[in-house]
Amino acid sequence: MAGAVLLFGRLKDAFGASSIELPEGAGTAAELRALLIHANPDLAETLRSKAVRIAVNQELVADEAGTRITSADEIALLPPLSGG
Repeated sequence: MAGAVLLFGRLKDAFGASSIELPEGAGTAAELRALLIHANPDLAETLRSKAVRIAVNQELVADEAGTRITSADEIALLPPLSGG
């Protein structure tokens, strides 16, 4: 069974959903980002931004290339926070 990627804030609005299916072939957080950019060219600029953070099992990823992910992990894309 495929895992899910949770979406928050403006990313939830941009994708029109609160989660999307984990793309096949995403073995690391960096590969996840690359696959999402490839599959969503209209969101490429937003997804390329390092302000969009990836969290795995509720921990922010510091090393995307070195962080392995599986469908068993809780994965989330977090947009930059806007203050007020």
